[in-house]
Amino acid sequence: MVYFDHDNLTNLTVIVGHRAALPCRVLNLNNKDGQQVSWIRQRDLHILTVGIYTYTADDRFKVVHATESDEWTLQINPVAFRDAGVYECQVSSSPKISLPISLSVEAQKARIEGPSEVYIQNGSTIRLTCIVNTHYDNVGVVSWFRDTHRLDYDSPRGGVSIEIEKTPTHTTSKLFITPALRGDSGNYTCGPQCAAPASVLVLVVNGEESAAVHKAGSSAARPDPRVVCCCPLMLLLLLLLSLPLQQCAR
Repeated sequence: MVYFDHDNLTNLTVIVGHRAALPCRVLNLNNKDGQQVSWIRQRDLHILTVGIYTYTADDRFKVVHATESDEWTLQINPVAFRDAGVYECQVSSSPKISLPISLSVEAQKARIEGPSEVYIQNGSTIRLTCIVNTHYDNVGVVSWFRDTHRLDYDSPRGGVSIEIEKTPTHTTSKLFITPALRGDSGNYTCGPQCAAPASVLVLVVNGEESAAVHKAGSSAARPDPRVVCCCPLMLLLLLLLSLPLQQCAR
């Protein structure tokens, strides 16, 4: 009797612009009895593939199957946001069987670890970690900004260092500024070239101010008015960051 492998994935998340591979392993398939594996898009019941043949004009879709293999993988390359939804791997056995697989598509985006407001002791080190949910080759250069000023090794301020770590699924950029000075307070933005940016407010405080913040508990501390970023400047920065993002859109 034909059946699906119990180890088949039923939920898959892929970054937009990347290749989506929806796996379907069918065991005991008997082609001599006319049993065929098909892929169906559930939202419109559109037949995408039957056997090794494609039945859609969208050339991003194809089935990957090696001779004598049990694998019938639906490939979408590159995947778009509109591709999110449920797909069914069907076998024309008697009775017919099907395996639904849910595909989620995420945007390329950055996030900075920790709270949205960070208090740093005057004279210590500012440490910010930005994680982008895709590989460095796909996300492009990851830049750091304080308000609208770009931060790198050659920054006039000095004492700035950046570390990049790459994995097949994530890119991590770490920003270090030492020693932390009152003038370092401001909005810090992690701006990948081909992904949505992330920002955090950093406030450099003296010892007594730091103690007051801890005493306040869950209450929000009042930012120093000298370090609150001007809104038009932040809008300008977001506009500048959006331009390369548009160019990277696939």
